[in-house]
Amino acid sequence: MTRHSTVPPDAFVNFSTNGLVFQLSKEDQNRLQQICQPVALTQGQSLCLPEANVPSKVYFLADACVTLWVKNPDHAPLAVGLIGSEGAVGLGAALGQSATHLHFEVLTAGRAWYADSHELQHLLQAHPTMLWAVARYLWQMAHDIANMAASIQGDDIPTRLAAWLVLCAHRAHSHKLSLTQEQLARMLGVRRVSITLAAVELKGKGILDYKRGTIDIHDMEGLLKQASACNAR
Repeated sequence: MTRHSTVPPDAFVNFSTNGLVFQLSKEDQNRLQQICQPVALTQGQSLCLPEANVPSKVYFLADACVTLWVKNPDHAPLAVGLIGSEGAVGLGAALGQSATHLHFEVLTAGRAWYADSHELQHLLQAHPTMLWAVARYLWQMAHDIANMAASIQGDDIPTRLAAWLVLCAHRAHSHKLSLTQEQLARMLGVRRVSITLAAVELKGKGILDYKRGTIDIHDMEGLLKQASACNAR
């Protein structure tokens, strides 16, 4: 069944520009698009929240970025991943899984396509090639989260900040990022003053500049070196 969105179609990029969708055959892309419709995501919006009698959704991101948080009742939430146009949010529900301690929040407003998780589940069961693409993507996502966890445990704050900025730039496809120090401090689970000091250090090296919630990356190679500094020690 084809659905019609209230959002003007010309406000959205081509469906196959999503990295996960792009891996599918044209036939599978067409099958998937038949159960999807476009949506505009707003900064700070929470996705995939469990709601009674409301089917869960899976979001294939176009140009929005979504932060993956781990929630712990005894500690502040911690960001462990960032998802952009390379992937999707909420795939666990389409596999019949749920994780109440995980939370998805839109970091950068943008566009996406969404599908009912039950309808997507039926597609994955009927077409193994689609399931294989999803499995490979989820494995890569688990690998990225593991790297992030290792960074949280062993890296200093300037190195962690650099790693997050590299990730944000890659996901947003831009060297100009709309991020406040408050947002960065929350994602890294540190005080704002720690972000300020780390940003001053990176600015002093000519790697970036920042003002009024905007970060301009001037030297991506230098930022990459800073992000991998722990590997050289």
